[in-house]
Amino acid sequence: MTVRVQLIVTGDLEYLGLHLSLQKLFASTGADVEFLPPLQTQDFTSNRVGALLPREQATKSLAAKLARSLVSTVYPGRSGTMRADYVIAVDDLELVNADQPEHVLEYFRHAVRAYVDSTFSSATAQDRVYQALAEYGSFHLLTPMVESYFFGEAAALARAGANRAPNRFDMARDLEDFEVDDPAYLAPAPSDAQWKAEPRHRHPKNYVRYLCDPKGKPLRAYRETHEGLEALRVLDWSSVLRNEAHAAFARALVDDVADALSVSSPCPGTCSPLTARKGDGLLRNI
Repeated sequence: MTVRVQLIVTGDLEYLGLHLSLQKLFASTGADVEFLPPLQTQDFTSNRVGALLPREQATKSLAAKLARSLVSTVYPGRSGTMRADYVIAVDDLELVNADQPEHVLEYFRHAVRAYVDSTFSSATAQDRVYQALAEYGSFHLLTPMVESYFFGEAAALARAGANRAPNRFDMARDLEDFEVDDPAYLAPAPSDAQWKAEPRHRHPKNYVRYLCDPKGKPLRAYRETHEGLEALRVLDWSSVLRNEAHAAFARALVDDVADALSVSSPCPGTCSPLTARKGDGLLRNI
């Protein structure tokens, strides 16, 4: 029986390519899985995630939009039908929140609870929703952003249109702890450079942009929905996750899907304890 997985994403690149990328990865396991075309909503991590909000405000926050999409997809109500067997919301952690992933996760949990408690009036209905979320819903972070993982597969950068090879500070460094020490890239950038935004040394997307435009002139400008899609849709996750101690947030996502499909993870190793499957959390993994 085919297991249907519904992704809910916040970025255009993930909307176009993440389900294709994961479909390719899990095809290698022989699992009978279909990744449905993703749903897309607004992210809540582009700005610094602040203190937890009172329930009335939490239901109006950016995180609430993602929470609402997750809850309504997992639990469409008695008159609705769940299109997928599992629903996984995915957002980029972003550099502005790189130091506080635990708080970002708690902020999202708080938004989910606020939405459920304000939407479903009876305790019985709330219990049904929470049970469905714990069995079928997940939330994962790509860290600090999806372009981080392109640096785990040299061909991915070529597909993205890179005109030169990357010069990272330490090629053995964890992709999710991204840092660059490339003197040419870190030199003062032209005012019209697509990749000039700081902090450049920690910004995977800006470095991809630079590699696609090493002279500050658009030899082949990087676009998420074109070159980025070419890199992501056939990304070799086995290569990206070959170091079993690295990329623990991405590995937790892969492991979560593998568990849903009842297959061994195609990329075994260390999963982030913050987003690994819990079995006793609000969702399957947090």
